Amino acid sequence: MDKDQEQERKQREELQGDDKYRQSLKRIKVATIALIIVIGLALSVNIGVNATSTNSFCSSCHMMTPQALTWEASSHSSIDCKDCHIKSGIEGKIEAKIGGLYELYHMVTDSYGTPIRMKELIPNENCQKCHNMGTRDVSASGDIIVDHLIHDEKEVFCVTCHAGVAHGKVSENRVTYRTDFDLWDEDLANHFMTDTKYVKPQMEKCMDCHELKQAPLTCETCHTTGMLPTDHKEKDFVTKQHGSLAEKDLLSCDSCHSYMSEKKIKELQEQKSYTKFLTTDPVDKSMTVQQYAKQNTFCSDCHSERPESHKSATYFLNHGKRVSENEQQCLTCHENDRYTQNTISNITCASCHPSGHNPNWEQRHPTPLSATQKFERTCLSCHVEETCTSCHVDANRKD
Repeated sequence: MDKDQEQERKQREELQGDDKYRQSLKRIKVATIALIIVIGLALSVNIGVNATSTNSFCSSCHMMTPQALTWEASSHSSIDCKDCHIKSGIEGKIEAKIGGLYELYHMVTDSYGTPIRMKELIPNENCQKCHNMGTRDVSASGDIIVDHLIHDEKEVFCVTCHAGVAHGKVSENRVTYRTDFDLWDEDLANHFMTDTKYVKPQMEKCMDCHELKQAPLTCETCHTTGMLPTDHKEKDFVTKQHGSLAEKDLLSCDSCHSYMSEKKIKELQEQKSYTKFLTTDPVDKSMTVQQYAKQNTFCSDCHSERPESHKSATYFLNHGKRVSENEQQCLTCHENDRYTQNTISNITCASCHPSGHNPNWEQRHPTPLSATQKFERTCLSCHVEETCTSCHVDANRKD
């Protein structure tokens, strides 16, 4: 090989080496740029995720004003929104951000619906980051005892009972419509977060669930004191006071005793729902204490027992006078009409007086009667003795 060919070969090798170098350099540049892009994207995503997970970002939307203000006024104001509303783990974050894009679309297109509600209940594990279910047995007041561990084992969501702890149930109360946003301020938020009916668990919720799940319904199940009012402890409460007190505020009595009855008192429930939404005086559809006592099976435990006054040998001879003096007291247990439903006593006026519901029955009697007519043996010329003497005492009978 001559010198020219050798020189040409060396030049080709040098050129090939330069090409490999340039290609390597190009790959390094591309890899560097790609790495920078990946790092940039990762930083951007991380910054974006963190930025969109802040309390200020959550409250920046106009439509979240009610939730933001009530949260600030709540006992959970020191807890970040994400700690409650985003499931733990990377899967929970991804799910939350995808859902956030969906919500962003509706906000930009102004197509979101109100009131705004969560699609899923807050999982118990989020609450248990701070709260130990194994040690939460007694309420702050000291009276209510609730075994939270049992509820957790039964997979009862914490927010089933504590739905208003952070936002005062504003969505449930339908005060978060578009027209409401501009009306919200700190005073309104404080109102919702200081009123116990919006924040604390309500007894109706507990009792409804216990009835459905066939859990215990006694007062002692949840209350250390038994919840017996002070006036119930007075010596003559049962014998003299409870009837007159019930006449003054029957709904107050029912707030506890309705849960002690084996059946619902439909008429009283209708009375509550009927009057709740009226701004004017409603038509009187109220239930009397006498009607209530005959339908609540809790009352029948005592009312079905014959009073001491009814046990004397001469009671039936004088019971007409007692009835005329206080008819309503008798009707607490008895009825005029034998066909009226009564859970306390099946003895009615009509059991002995077929026309007892007619105040002028004496005038309809086929033979004249005196104004002070009493049961006599002559009555048995028409009436059956067993029927009459089941109530009336035959003073002339010789046994």
